[in-house]
Order: sequence, then C-alpha cells, then structure tokens
Amino acid sequence: MKINLYLAALLCGVYAFAADGVRYKDRLFETSLPTTVTVADSVPFLDKSYYNELTSLMNMFNVHPMFYMYSEEGVSFRPLEMDIYEPEGDEAENRAAVLVCHGGAFVAGTKTSFDQKAVAYVDSLAARGFVTASLEYRLGVLMSSRKETFVIDSVDFARTVYKSVQDVNAAIRYLRTNAKALRIDTNKIYILGNSAGALLGLENIYALDEKDFPSYLNEGAQYVKMYSDEQSKYVYDTIPLGGLDRYGPRGASGVANGVVALWGGIHDPSILKNSKVPVFLAHGDSDYVMPYKVGYAMTEADKMMRDNISDEYSIVLGAIHLEVHTPTLYGSYYIDSVLTKNKVYHEFYNPEGYGLKHEFYDATRTGKDGKEIVFADSVQNKAFDFLYRLAVGLIPGAEGPSAVSPVFAMVRPSIISMGEGGLNFTVVRDSDVAYAVFDLKGKRVLSGRASKGETVWLSSVNNGVYFLHVQGENPRRVVIRK
Repeated sequence: MKINLYLAALLCGVYAFAADGVRYKDRLFETSLPTTVTVADSVPFLDKSYYNELTSLMNMFNVHPMFYMYSEEGVSFRPLEMDIYEPEGDEAENRAAVLVCHGGAFVAGTKTSFDQKAVAYVDSLAARGFVTASLEYRLGVLMSSRKETFVIDSVDFARTVYKSVQDVNAAIRYLRTNAKALRIDTNKIYILGNSAGALLGLENIYALDEKDFPSYLNEGAQYVKMYSDEQSKYVYDTIPLGGLDRYGPRGASGVANGVVALWGGIHDPSILKNSKVPVFLAHGDSDYVMPYKVGYAMTEADKMMRDNISDEYSIVLGAIHLEVHTPTLYGSYYIDSVLTKNKVYHEFYNPEGYGLKHEFYDATRTGKDGKEIVFADSVQNKAFDFLYRLAVGLIPGAEGPSAVSPVFAMVRPSIISMGEGGLNFTVVRDSDVAYAVFDLKGKRVLSGRASKGETVWLSSVNNGVYFLHVQGENPRRVVIRK
C-alpha cells in the first residue's frame, strides 16, 4: 500500500511538473530587462542624413524614418550594439539562443522595433527559455534624385546588405565567444529574421566568405572626413568594406545553427550548396516587396509608399516617383525548390491562393472549413514550433557544425604587438602597413606607415580613449595614460 501511495504521489508530481509547460515550447518565465552589449567597437556607421524633398515628405507624412537615406561621404565610428534578454530566474546551463533581426528595407527599424515584431519575438522566446538578442545592425541606402524621381542604385543597395551581413556575423561570433558567461550552447544559436532581417539570416548561413558576394560591391566607397594636420585641411579617407569578420571577436564561427526566415531571399542561388543548416521559410505568393520566386525587391516602391501613407496625401504622392534597383533576389519559393532537390531539411509555410502580400501579420482569411485564419498566429506558432524542435534535437542537422565550414576558424596572427601600457606598438609581420589613431569623435590625431620591426609611439597623443586602426587588423580600443 505504501509503495502504491508513493508511486501515486510521484506520478502526481510528474504530471504537475508537466502541466507547468515544456521548455522552449511554453511560456515558463518572466523576461528580464534587456542588457545592452557592445558586439564591436569603432564600426563605421553612415552618419550624414541625405535630406531631400522625399525625406521631408516622409517626415511630413509622419512615417519617419521609413525612407531615411544617408550619404557615404561621412561616417562616424560607433559601437555595434545588441540587447540581450534572458529568462528571469533561470539557472539552466547550455541554453539555446535566438538572434532576432528586424525588418525595414535596410532604411528603417531598430533593435527595439514594435512594428517589426523585434521586441515581441525576443520577449516571447525568452519567456519560453531561450536566451534572445536583438541587433542594431547598420542601415542606410544611398538615393539620388532627378527632378520628381528618386532613385536607389543596385550597387549601393548591395553594399548596404553586405555591411549588415557583417554585423550579423559579428553578433553570432559574440554569442559563441561569450557562451560560457551567457550559459548558452554554441551548437544551438539560431536566427529569426523578418523581411530584411530574413535576408540577413539566409545570407548568414549561405554566404560564408566575401567571395560569395559580387565583386562590384567594391566599386562604391565609404569615407571618413578627418582633419589632416599635415595638409592643414579636412580630407576624406576611404574605408574598405573588408571581410565578413572585419568587426567583432574572431576565432569562432559566425554562422548560425538554424534560421527562421519570414519573407526573405538570397542574392545568389549558387550559394545554397554551402550549408545544410535547417531552415524555416514563410512567404506570401503575392509579395511585391521581397520576390516570392525570382525578381527584384521593392519593384512597386510607389505602391509601398501609398500603402503606408494616408489617403489625404495621395495628391502629393502622385507628383513623385520612387525607383528602387536591387540585385536579382531569389525568394522562398525558389529556395524551397533547391533545398528539396539537395535533400536539406527545411519547412516552407506558403499559404497560396489567399493573395498574401509582404509581412502578412495582419491578414485574416476564411479557410475552406469556413473558419477564420489569423495569419499572425499561424506564422508565429509555426516559427516557434520549429525553433522548439531545433532546440530539443527533433530536427535532423540541428546539432553539430553549423555549416560546411568548420565551427571554429583559424585565428590569424596579429600584425602588431602592443607595448606595455598601450603607449606603443611594434609591427611584427608584413611591411609598410598604414596606421591611424582616432578620438571618440572620429578625428584622426595620429597616422603614418610602419615597417616590420618598427615601433610606433603613441605618447604624443593626449590622455584619453582612442581607436587604433592598423591596415589588415580589427580596430582596437586604446587608453592613453601618461
């Protein structure tokens, strides 16, 4: 009898525990307040607002900053930041993590966006037991104007995408590098992206090297305006785009172990062979912002503007025209066909026949059974269930190396060796390398070139915090105390 009573009590305890919910599937926790971390120091953000007639109109229509453009003639060096959310009171080790990348056509949205679901996703997933993060990746697409026509060039658009891909890669490396402190499993780091963020998530797992991007990206340039003591005037220095690991920590893979891509795409179908990472795709078959099959993004830019601006401004909108030129993009339908052929595990949610457009969160339709379909619920439920099954190992390929390339990359030896107290550095390999020291406002206070074996002293610089840029190296923070 005692044994039976004990078993009954034990079973009651098991069922009571099960009734509380399942980690990664059910809301079990409160979500902590976000902790803002620096993924990389001294990252060049486009800084000069390109104010023109269209920008003024957007402000008047109160849709700022939907088309908030920049000029690459000026940048400012700022930290690349990310907000991290955790399940409150959670003591588990080796937790799964999700990096959320907001949408916004690379001209709008932030890591705290509500309309792009960034906050909703990080909060909901953290409450289910994931460690979540929301990234403030770089934005800004150049625009030129010809009378009433405003044009975005495909090369400029592609350069913006590349810089954002660098940021996402750096964020994944940050999570892996800090996995012990964050108590996360380095083989369970995923991306959930919406629109532009979905494109970034897919590019992260398929474009594994700068060679996977078109060479024409280097035809443009980003510049930093600095005062030259030698020339006694302001000059422009070109900042090369660099490799995918140009910013942030090195030594760990920057490729995620799984991706949820909501209405996303990729720039080159040939890169789909680079990875067998599990993917969840969602896309509407009437999307005119991100191509469902193959095409160009934002082909109906004028329609996008009209859909986001009230009717009272329709006369004004009729007087202007927006042209957006992007590289050819391959949408979810195309990606699904290739992954199916390559026998890569993925899931594709494409409710065809309902005329669903881009970001069909707010769409409702009547199903064949006469019941209302709320697509905001169905998208989230399917995406979250995919992440749950990834985290608990129910999806093939969910564990282990995140791509065809190894999880850990070889760390390249540094070109320089810092001296004691950070007051000097010595070139230990390569010859004739350029260097420059910038203050926190982006002003260059010291620059030159040095050869192997040469020591450069920084003692001529006033006390303070600076960023040292050496050709071929990541920028490094230097504190001068004399």
